[in-house]
Formats: sequence, structure tokens, C-alpha cells
Amino acid sequence: MSNGYSVRGIVHDPTGQPVPNVSALVVDVDLGVDDPLGAVSTGLDGRFDLTFDADAFDGALEGAPELRLYVFDGGTRLAARAVDADGGRVEVTAERPTEAVPTMDEAMGMMEEMHHGLSGLRGMTNTPRAPTHPGQGRFGRMFPYLDAADHDVEFLKDLGLPGNELDESAASGSVADSETPSGFVFVGQFVDHDITLDPLSSLSRQVDPDAIRNFRTPRLDLDSVYGSGPEVSRFLYESPFRGGTRDRFLLADGRPDLPRNREGTALVGDPRNDENLVLSQFQYAMLNFHNAVFEGFPEDTENHFERAQQAARWHYQWIVLEEYLPMVCDETVVDAVRDGRRYFTIGREDRAYMPLEFAGAAYRFGHSQARLRYRVNDDAEGKLFGHGPDALSMGFQPVPASKAVDWSHLFEMGDGTDTQLARKIDPLLAPDLLDLPFVSSDEAWQRSLASRNLVRGHNLGLPSGQAVARAMGVETLSNDDLGFDAILHAHDQPTDTEAPLWYYVLAEARELADGEHLGPVGSRIVAEVLVGLIESDPRSFLTLQPNWTPTLPTPVSGATDDFTTADLLALALDDG
Repeated sequence: MSNGYSVRGIVHDPTGQPVPNVSALVVDVDLGVDDPLGAVSTGLDGRFDLTFDADAFDGALEGAPELRLYVFDGGTRLAARAVDADGGRVEVTAERPTEAVPTMDEAMGMMEEMHHGLSGLRGMTNTPRAPTHPGQGRFGRMFPYLDAADHDVEFLKDLGLPGNELDESAASGSVADSETPSGFVFVGQFVDHDITLDPLSSLSRQVDPDAIRNFRTPRLDLDSVYGSGPEVSRFLYESPFRGGTRDRFLLADGRPDLPRNREGTALVGDPRNDENLVLSQFQYAMLNFHNAVFEGFPEDTENHFERAQQAARWHYQWIVLEEYLPMVCDETVVDAVRDGRRYFTIGREDRAYMPLEFAGAAYRFGHSQARLRYRVNDDAEGKLFGHGPDALSMGFQPVPASKAVDWSHLFEMGDGTDTQLARKIDPLLAPDLLDLPFVSSDEAWQRSLASRNLVRGHNLGLPSGQAVARAMGVETLSNDDLGFDAILHAHDQPTDTEAPLWYYVLAEARELADGEHLGPVGSRIVAEVLVGLIESDPRSFLTLQPNWTPTLPTPVSGATDDFTTADLLALALDDG
């Protein structure tokens, strides 16, 4: 029989009067994963009684529970205290605020303060939806009070299949290019891999948001490049026993490729950065970038590696803030976010987390920007994925010199090359992304990136796009505006079904920004998260030197106090 535990007591104000109808939440904050054990409202006499058994804790290694009680009134945390699990009576003093009912904006602020209140719990990975506990682990929610969108999973699977409404090859009319150089699609993918890693999830099964962990540190700190540093991730760095130095990255001998072992496996901080040829070549450029920055300091520089690492990180963060974000988001939204965040308000004392609205929907806009074919140098062109002579690479394999990327085909490098442009942001994806050649599954939906995005959003319990727009107080597009009405009709779905958040973000960009950048909802989510991760990072330039400006040469842009991706690539590969 399981051991029983109980927490019972009374909540009263400083005068001794009971505080009724507030929420008492109990969590286990032992050494392992922190578990929410239950919540109950206080009665008219201020009393509460919570009982649970040992099965509520996460495994035998947890030991005796270490319990903490939180008292909430709506979105406001009134009290917090440690409690014993011996059945003793708990008295909590908590004075309920007497202010009027808050506005939506004020309620948002309260919810974010509540986020902060839970962020100190060690190891919290749960991301439930209850307003009294929005989840503050490595993953969390920006809008925990919004209900999950109600979609039929079979409909979502079918929607993303080849030949259906999200297939650009089946769309009426030509697919349009944007004004964004196509290389920024891979910058976005690189940033994604820098801040997220979820090895426990599987797209072939139900994704449980209460169990997800983001094993990558959610910072823009290039840990996908540096790994755990030269003392721990030694395989990434030169060996002093072979005439090298642990301060420089190991590179392939005489080849424009990542270093690899005898099986051809890339020796990198994140194996996903070898999944396609262009991303692999960008990772190669980042290794060279650190080495070039390192060589730019005098040999007798104190803390030489750390100085080079900081310089590389800060210039990378500058690119994300000053070039990438204004390019893919509405600049007015980015400026507003830089002045103050409203929905992702983590601070430097808080544990950073990754909002599911960002990771599971909004930041997947880059899938619609991907081209079917890429020209990577004067002689090599083909599909990004697949087998055969028409494919650039299967991924996860050595890059031959004949396919080394000439970045002037993907970024404006100032040499007069005709730079390829990214597709406009809309709900259409290239055909290859709807039938991924490297996914071995008999189920067609699992080979479709669109279907997988839609099903993942459903399994994570994401709200509809319209629900998020209403919560933000921005222009809310109807199903008719989004072209979703016709999709519902074609698939025999209820007409009052609102659009999935991922679809909404893409269609909003098409309708309100002509596909050149994200619209209000997408821009706000993406900008708040990326700006917030840098602003809350205790080692970022915004924290340590907020008035800092780039110090490295700018061989392409020629700018003063600025730095671009093209400058980074030119410095890294000595093309300037």
C-alpha cells in the first residue's frame, strides 16, 4: 500500500480573518524532478485539505518528499512556505489584494509575476495549463491560461500531406520569393539548434509536454559550437599532443568540411548541425570564426580562449538582435519588445525556459521560407534533401570540395553574385518537406514536416492562433481571412474550428506583411523570446556592457559599430 501524505491548514489575513476562495498549490521540490501534487480552493473558513500518496512522486530515488505550499489568488501569488508532510496543521498568512478586477494587460503582468514565483523550483519540467501553475522548467507556456485548440488529429495529419493545401507545388499561381537572402533560413535553423535540444521527444508518438525537457541551455551562447568547453568536450578542439592548442577548434585537414571520425560522423557540439549541406557548412564557418577571432588577439592575452569566446558570442548575439530579428519580424514590434517585454518576462535571476508557443509553432516559420532547390556554388545546384544526382547531400556525411558553399549565392557578399532569395512566409511548403526522404515510416504523415508540425502543436496543447491574437489585443484574423474556412470545408471539419497556431502565424504573415516578415502575433512571440533570452543571460553583452558595439572588422558591410552575417562569413573564411 502506498504511503499517504497530507497537507491541511488555514489561510488567514494579518488580522486573523479567513481568506476564502484562493488556491492552495503543493509541489514536491526534492532533488529530482519537481512535481505539482495538487491544488484546491480554500473554503469560506479559509481551510484547505490536500492528500496524495507516494505514487505522486517521480520515482523511488526521490526520497522523502520536500513540500512547498503556494497560495494564489487568480494570477497573483499571495504566499509561499515550506511545509512538513506529517499531517500537521499549516497556518498561512496571506492578505488578498483589494484592487479592482484587473484589465487584460494587468492580468498578463500578474501571470508573468507568478511565472517568476515558480521559477526557483529546482528541475521543474512540467508545463501544465492550470493558471496557478504555468510550468517553469526548461519548457513553459507564454499563455498558460488559454485553452488548447480543438482539432481532429486525423484532419491535421491529412492537411500536411503532398498534394493538399499546404503543398506549394499544388497551389494555384507561382510561388513568390521574398527580399530576404536565402541564407537567413539557415541562420534561423542554427539559432534554433543553439537554444533547443529535445532528445526525449519522438514525432512518431504522443509528445507529453509535462515530460519534455530542453537539454540545450536556452541561451544564445553558441553551446552548439563550444559544447561544454575545451576541458570537457576535448574532441572538438585541437590536441596539444599533436602540436595544437585546446583554445582552437579542430578542423578537417585541407578540406572545407567539419572534422569527422573514421565513420564520417561530424565532431560537433550538436549533431543536428550536420543534417543538411548548407547548415553543415555554416557550422564549419562558425568553427573558423572562433579560430579567426582567437588569432586576432595577441598571443599573450590573458584568458585568451575566454576572451575569444566572449567576442564570438557577442558578435553573434548582435547579428541576431540587429540583423536577423528586424529582417524576419515586424520592426515596430521588435522595437517595442526591446523597450519592454510583456509575455516572456524572465529576468537575470530566473531560470530561462523555452515557451511552447515559440518552439512548437511560431519559430517554425522558416519551414515555409525554404526553397526546393539551392545553388551552393557556381557548379553545384540541387535539392537540399534526398538521394541521387539531383540532391545536394543526404546529410550527416562528408562534404566534397565540389559542393563547398560559396556564401555569395546565399547572402549578399558585395561581389555582384546573383543571391538566391528565401520564399515568402506563407502556409505553403516545398514538396520535399512534405515527403522527407530521410524519415523511414510507412505512415505518410510522419514523412511530412507540415503534418508533424500540426500534430506536435496539438499534442503540446497549443491554443489557436486567434486565441493568442485576442490575448495580445492585436488584429485577429478570421478563418476566412486566413483561407482556413475553405480548408475546413474541404476536409469536412466544423466551421467554427479556429486555426492552429503554426498555420495562423504563416497565414498572418501572408495577409498582413505580404510574406516579407512575420505579422503581429508571430513577430511578438519570436522577438520576445530571442530578445528575452539575450537580455536575461548574465553573460550577454546586453547584461555586461549594454552600450557595447561590435569591434571586429566589417569586410563586407564596411560599417562602423555594426556587424553582419556576411561580415562574419568573410572573416571566418578569409574572403574579405
